[in-house]
Amino acid sequence: MTRGSARLAFAMALIAPLACIAARVAASAGACEGLRALKLQGGEVIRAAVESDERVGAYCRVSLRLRPAPASLIRSEIWLPVPERWNGKFEGVGNGGLAGDIPYATLAEGLRRGYATAATDTGHDNAAGVGRFALGAPGKIADYGHRAIHATAVAGQAVTAAYYRRTPRHRYFVGCSQGGQEALMEAQRYPADYDGIVAGDPDYNQTHHEVGAHLWVVDTLYGAGGARLGAREAKLIGAAVNRACDALDGVTDGVLEDPRRCDFDAAALQCRGARSSDCLGAAQVQAVRKLWAGPDGKIGAAYYPGLERGGEAELWDGWIDAPSADENTHGALGLPFFRFFVYGDPAWDFRSFDYATAPARIDAMLGEALDATDADLRPFRRAGGKLIHYHGFSDPDIPPRASIAYHDQVIARVGANAGDFYRLFMVPGMGHCGGGPGPNRFDMLAALERWVERGVAPRRIVATKSIAGDPQRGVLRTRPLCPYPATAQYRGQGSTDDANSFYCGSDATRR
Repeated sequence: MTRGSARLAFAMALIAPLACIAARVAASAGACEGLRALKLQGGEVIRAAVESDERVGAYCRVSLRLRPAPASLIRSEIWLPVPERWNGKFEGVGNGGLAGDIPYATLAEGLRRGYATAATDTGHDNAAGVGRFALGAPGKIADYGHRAIHATAVAGQAVTAAYYRRTPRHRYFVGCSQGGQEALMEAQRYPADYDGIVAGDPDYNQTHHEVGAHLWVVDTLYGAGGARLGAREAKLIGAAVNRACDALDGVTDGVLEDPRRCDFDAAALQCRGARSSDCLGAAQVQAVRKLWAGPDGKIGAAYYPGLERGGEAELWDGWIDAPSADENTHGALGLPFFRFFVYGDPAWDFRSFDYATAPARIDAMLGEALDATDADLRPFRRAGGKLIHYHGFSDPDIPPRASIAYHDQVIARVGANAGDFYRLFMVPGMGHCGGGPGPNRFDMLAALERWVERGVAPRRIVATKSIAGDPQRGVLRTRPLCPYPATAQYRGQGSTDDANSFYCGSDATRR
């Protein structure tokens, strides 16, 4: 072979794979654009085109407009990896807060894992202000509460099947906060939509949460007789809670494994003489007590739990420590609910709320559209579904005991063998969907995949705490998360920063 022919052969060897890639991209683009003609029941494809991102590569981006009811106008997107990168599965992802936008970062994460991934704005946007969509619009409230996430699941799986010319072999939904409410709505009302569901820190009893957490916190801190709690007080309270209760679980690490065992009373911090930086005023003590107790004493037994002790120094910023009611995160999320969902008055003042009569009226008015409180998950089990439910045990937004209450209701309704398809994992020291002093990074979706696809039920899931909260700086600590009611028990030897030094059991087994 001459030198020239050798160079030509080398060049052709380089060009051939590139040509093959170009052909695949062109074919993918043609299949993607062809989705514009797809007929959807109760909806339409308004855009379908191949896009590329350096983080996720080439993918088919499909925009939908869905109308499951006359008043509906739901925007949804399906992101489809090119066929050679598809893992053969479909993932729906949830929203946060009062929704109103498509969670693009979560879509991208699903795409990076090889999923055909779908998300929705739940039928509204926040251009006119958070929550205003609900003003005189019960149909849009129903879309937000449950219809949009179901319509997106149905349409998204149809688009996926059309693009790849086969149905997904497994279907998953993952959401936290409002996405956790959406997850439980799917399991309860639409049990055939997904094979596996992850519900994190779910706002599942939304009518009670709006009254018993959002409004209760705002009223406690900014209402008549209330008292502000700032960063100084949060640090003071957090340190005192740890001194009193950190060692109860057998390990002193700044994290309460089960904060329900802690009965520290904020009265121990009340100033005995002149106010100083290392004590609380009488009104502040009462405010802390109200936050931990919840509203049951004012509304009725078992209405809604209070916040847990632990993590105050790191997690109260914004949720408790804020200059005003509207700047407080509970207020920013909750006050629009009352102004636009309940009273139809943008100027409504939270100080006018009637705790004696309003909670029951709100339940009757909005519970059907918003509350995912049905404990009968037997239809989901019959459909072959698996559900992983988790909750940060130091969540400053949605009280952790709300998830425990739902778990216990499921066991009472379904039976003791509910663990065959449904498990709750409490995450010690984690805040709302992340953060906090405890290990708070974990992969629930991978655990769910093993359960659905291989029949391996999650007996423990390892969580990681990064140095200074930055994964790039390395691992500070690992700890197992255990199926409730088990907790992580120290074996008595080995590093307390190593998950292998712990087993999942009860206090009785530890003793």
